[in-house]
Amino acid sequence: MKNLFSIVNLLALWHCANGHGRLISPTTRNGHTGYEDDPVPNLSSTQFICRNANSAASTAATAGQPLALRWRFGAAHVGDCSVYISYDSGAVADMKFFKIANLPDCRSQNNEDVDITLPSWLPAGTATMRWDWPALHVYPRVEFYSQCSTLEISSSASSLPSDVTMYDVRDVYPESGNAGVGYRNPFNPSSEQFMTGPACAAGVAGNNCELTAAGTTGNTLEVGGSTGGGGGGGESTGGGGGDGSSVAPGEPTSLCQIVTVEAGDTLASIANDFTAKGYPTTWQEICEYNGIVDCDNIEVGETYVIPNSCGNDEVGLGDKVGVLVGAVAVVGVGVMAAVGWKVKQGMSGSAGGGKAGKGGKAFNFKMQEMI
Repeated sequence: MKNLFSIVNLLALWHCANGHGRLISPTTRNGHTGYEDDPVPNLSSTQFICRNANSAASTAATAGQPLALRWRFGAAHVGDCSVYISYDSGAVADMKFFKIANLPDCRSQNNEDVDITLPSWLPAGTATMRWDWPALHVYPRVEFYSQCSTLEISSSASSLPSDVTMYDVRDVYPESGNAGVGYRNPFNPSSEQFMTGPACAAGVAGNNCELTAAGTTGNTLEVGGSTGGGGGGGESTGGGGGDGSSVAPGEPTSLCQIVTVEAGDTLASIANDFTAKGYPTTWQEICEYNGIVDCDNIEVGETYVIPNSCGNDEVGLGDKVGVLVGAVAVVGVGVMAAVGWKVKQGMSGSAGGGKAGKGGKAFNFKMQEMI
């Protein structure tokens, strides 16, 4: 463990393998469950609508019945997921959707089957189900993830109700926590922890639709079509949210100590080092606090928050409250300015000390803010 810097400017943090997450069921348009886990380039990208063009893979579904979803997060960032439907079959950029479900705190159901109920009024035919995940771990910035799946829907209905509002999904999300209605601040648990997005279509009951209903803090589009302040890059439905430029590049939002894994590191050696520097912790606490799924395997170059180092009574391990790791990304550059970063380089590390068990070699990116 070499030098500890209070501020490290322009530290590159491009995405690492086996991090972030994706929808894996129903079968997505790419036809496999392999790695497609990085965030989309930005909110205005057509990849935010659907990552892939249409495919032959499809899943049978029935209107009015449950549909099981499963997502896999390698880095289970704080945030909420949503589900949309479209019957458009043309170019991705031209697709219009309506919402049918909210999935709050979706990382809490990581790699589990989660049922939503399809509206009974969905017409029969081929439809696109769209899942998205605005991840808030770099608040007030947002990382956007999305996947689309093709459904073959059985139903007695032949057309959509006339009051279903359809829209470009890029128009109904703010670009950042400081744009439009914004997003909840997961690092301030005393603030309102609302969900952001449009209302569900045609008064869909259930599926947690009350969380973004008209009149809620995070509602961006009422069923009738008036917007509450989206963001995006498509044609605006009104009241766009801007680009979050009020956030100064390099302005940290917390003062936590952060370690970047170096060759030979173990969670035990990291814990010992920071304990000696006045931040008493154990490897078990680091593992739990960061949501590391496999504590035997940590990867060189990955970053972890040190528990009990944030100088905030409301933010700590006991509250299961994650903190933004002392960094705000510089938009479009992919670099970070950080407070309390420990910059390290190397080839491998380990978890608890030694070479086996909790001392296995560094391998997997597993950073998870505990909110």
